[in-house]
Parts: sequence; C-alpha cells; structure tokens
Amino acid sequence: MQRFGFLFLVLATTACTAPSTSSKGQLITCTTDPGTGVITRCETGSGSGSGSNQCQDIDEDGDGDPHDGSGAGSDDHGGDSSFVAPDNGGGDGSGQEGDSDGDGIPDDQDCDNHPGEDNNPHPDLPYDVRPALGSTTQPIQDAFAEKGVQPAAIDAVTMDGGTWRLAELQAGTAFLVTEADCNHVGNRDVGRDRVIVTWRDTTAAATQSDHLDIRYCK
Repeated sequence: MQRFGFLFLVLATTACTAPSTSSKGQLITCTTDPGTGVITRCETGSGSGSGSNQCQDIDEDGDGDPHDGSGAGSDDHGGDSSFVAPDNGGGDGSGQEGDSDGDGIPDDQDCDNHPGEDNNPHPDLPYDVRPALGSTTQPIQDAFAEKGVQPAAIDAVTMDGGTWRLAELQAGTAFLVTEADCNHVGNRDVGRDRVIVTWRDTTAAATQSDHLDIRYCK
C-alpha cells in the first residue's frame, strides 16, 4: 500500500512540473483572405511575410493569433520580456522605419494592420451617409469607409417600409445619384431612407446589425 502511495506521489509531482508550452514572443506567419485582407489562419515560424496573402506578427501573448494585450484593439508594442524590437534606424522610437507599433515587423507586412486586428478597428457604421447629387455611390460601402474598415461579409440589407434602391443596396451595386433619389418619399423623409445592415467582422464571426440612414443630396 505504501509503494502505491509513493508511486502516485511521484506521478503527481511529475505532472505538475511538466515543461511550459508557452510561446510568448514567437514569430507567427498568417494567411489572409485575398479579397478582404482578413486573417484566416496562422502558423508558428517565418515565411516570406510579404508574399501574396501573407503577413507576420510577434505573438506577444502566446495565443497563436495576432491579437495581443487584454482585449480587442490592444497591442503590447513589444512589451513581452522575451522580445525586444530591433532598432533599424527609424528615428521615431518605433524600432524600425515604417513600424508604427514597434514590434519589429514593417507596417506593410504586419498582421496588426489587417482588418479587425490590433492596429485596425473593427467595421462599424456611422449614423448616416449623404450621397451627393451626380455622384456615383455604394452607400453602405461608403458608410463603412467613413469608419475606416470594410466588413468581411455583408449578410443582409433590409428596409422597414419602402424599397427605394433596395436591389442595388443588397447587391452592393454602384449607382448614379439623380434628382429622383433627392425627391423620392423615403421611409424616413423626403430623400431619406433607413436600412438595417447585418455584417460579419470575419467570415467565421457572429453577425452584428445596425441601422444606417441614407440621406440623398443633403
């Protein structure tokens, strides 16, 4: 009985002191969607990083993806003790020319600058968008552009009353703004429609929805 107890103690001690598998500070190379630039998967180690549909990052929190820090939109900026950004003469404190977050990866190769990542905010809609008379517009895409990031996918566009330009809005088709757009009776006011847009940050993310007022010729 004593031998069995001793064996259990040895096994328990061994399990508790197993080597750590933490990978903080490692270089990762990620594949991106060719259409949206959204990151689809990442692997440990180096690749070209600057090739077609690739980017690189320092995985400062060891979770295997480019997000670092305590939440979305956060980056540790080389803060992990196992990583020191190289000084390549940027002269701006970033550690490298064109390296805005100081992690040693040039901005044009850095995964943090891709849609939805640490240096690039998530897609969002403003309250309204105002296509001018005579302009060619894609109102929903133009609205996302005002906030800086296009979504990975727009799943639905609906209107609560009315169907003005709904086919173009659902298809994402550009159209020329005419006097008819300015003067039609919309579901909010003359020349004004409210649409509900449902989109995803990444292809695998849960959907989110918000309303957008399209105010023609304002």
